[in-house]
Amino acid sequence: MARIWDAGEAVAAPLVHRARQVPAHATQWHDADAFWNGLELGPPRATGTRVVLDGYAGERLRMATFRHAPHVLSFEGIAPAHRGAALLSLQLEGNATVEQYGRRSRIAQDDFCLVDLSRPFRLEFGASTVQTIYLPITALREAVPQVAMASAIGLPGDRGPVGYLRVLFREIFYRASDLTEAVASRLLDAIPHMLAAALETTDPTRLSATQLRLHYKQQARRFAREHLDDPELCAEMIARGIGLSVSYLFELFSDEDLTLMRWVRSERLTRCKRELADPALRHRGVSQIAYGWGFGDMTHFSRSFRDVYGASPRSFRQAALAHSRNIARITASHTGEE
Repeated sequence: MARIWDAGEAVAAPLVHRARQVPAHATQWHDADAFWNGLELGPPRATGTRVVLDGYAGERLRMATFRHAPHVLSFEGIAPAHRGAALLSLQLEGNATVEQYGRRSRIAQDDFCLVDLSRPFRLEFGASTVQTIYLPITALREAVPQVAMASAIGLPGDRGPVGYLRVLFREIFYRASDLTEAVASRLLDAIPHMLAAALETTDPTRLSATQLRLHYKQQARRFAREHLDDPELCAEMIARGIGLSVSYLFELFSDEDLTLMRWVRSERLTRCKRELADPALRHRGVSQIAYGWGFGDMTHFSRSFRDVYGASPRSFRQAALAHSRNIARITASHTGEE
């Protein structure tokens, strides 16, 4: 593999354009080229926004050095198959701006930044050169359980433990041509732990923990609303859908008046009530409406409905439809249409 630029050299002097060299393990470079081009939807190289200068792609470890022209990459531009991963990048030259989880950070030369590809983000590049390692979220979470707390934060490479991560990056990229699959796999396991050490330098106030909790609650509620009609909806399904553990999901809602699943039941009841009172849906049976909003047991539905609204679903519907007819008659009498 061709020699990857030393990060220290990139800081010390302007980057000089070099012709691509074919590495000793040519298949590794071609695999890396194919892997990174497949990360994004569409043909990014055809647009001239990004060039893979060199790289490595094994069974687990995937990395590359990129030259970026000014452009924007967002969640929508990532191929679905890669939305279970994160990118850890070192800015060798130029700058970038990243937005994710309610944060916006400027990434300067010699800064590290983590971007979670599984959640909405916006990454704006200036003309720059970047070293990037692809990290499966499952591997990352072993060392960094709350990935969102680490995403979209600029980590200056000259700051304490961040410097250790910088040295690791420099050596991995410099000696990539010597990698064996066994060594590469071990390195992938080590990188998240080095990142966790680097994150010890961050100011906790920058992480906006309260804002992050609100973001996660919004994500959980949005996911639940989109799946209210699924009788299989449960805390495990919601947690999996938004990338959190079940225990953390329960903890998020521990300060709410309603637990998460009681809130789900309340949302379902609200929608059932609305449809039961809708004259346009009077031909739909009560059970059809209940099943349509995820209730799998009519006895449970009727009891829950009565507890909240003080009447059975059938009685409520009769009263609501009678009221609608009275309103229609009154309106017709005033307009002379009766």
